[in-house]
Amino acid sequence: MNEAISVRRLTVSYGALHGIDLDVPRGQVTGLIGPNGAGKSTLMKVLAGIIPYGGSAKKSGREISKLTRAERQKTGYAGECSLPPSLTLSQAERVLSRIFSEWSGKTFYGYAASFGLPLDLKTGEFSSGMKAKAALAAALSHGADTLLLDEPTSGMDIAAREQVLDILYDYMQDETHTLLVSSHITSDLERLCDNVALIGGGEIALYGEKDELLSRYAVVDGTGGAHAVRTLRREYGVRALVERKDLRDADNAERVSLDDLILFFVKGE
Repeated sequence: MNEAISVRRLTVSYGALHGIDLDVPRGQVTGLIGPNGAGKSTLMKVLAGIIPYGGSAKKSGREISKLTRAERQKTGYAGECSLPPSLTLSQAERVLSRIFSEWSGKTFYGYAASFGLPLDLKTGEFSSGMKAKAALAAALSHGADTLLLDEPTSGMDIAAREQVLDILYDYMQDETHTLLVSSHITSDLERLCDNVALIGGGEIALYGEKDELLSRYAVVDGTGGAHAVRTLRREYGVRALVERKDLRDADNAERVSLDDLILFFVKGE
């Protein structure tokens, strides 16, 4: 089985997801993109075993809702409210050491030091960037073979983001590791990801290898003589997303970005 995670007809009771189908290949980085409220965080929480779901969501062929405690601990999650806000980082470490059977305090404190995180300050008083760093440190410290990272560089400056990306590159040097990551900083995802899944309207609107998607499409004024995959109407005219192979004149075509794909597939006609 090549998929670390396999999702079929996934729904949640409050309607954020409507029949999601998604495969996350083992040993690769898959990025989740989409507008606010699209369901990216909800999907992450389902896969982390935090919220109930309908349909099927499997890790390594086993339904997530039926995983044993030891199996659940092989998934690391970093997202909203990952650490108790009323505890200091030192207190949180002691709690986590009793929860995770493969917990490494040495690893956790090593990341905390490299991130410059204070050990005696309550995590609820951390900045958004510090909270994201603390959550990532915890997710990386209990021997997980799969990481689910929801906005892992939120609130960080460019230097801190580079540090986090380097850490994730190192993590993925183990071919048994898998990473599913969401971020509004799509330039980070363009550098990091092997695959991209675009969530729009509670469904997967687009999925594929990142490099193939970015090379397949182009943005033009009008249609450039090609069939438009999606169009956006602006006061100054029509912009179109087209397949580059269909262009008569590629010189006037703009390179597509992940932001372009989000805009056209979510807002386009």
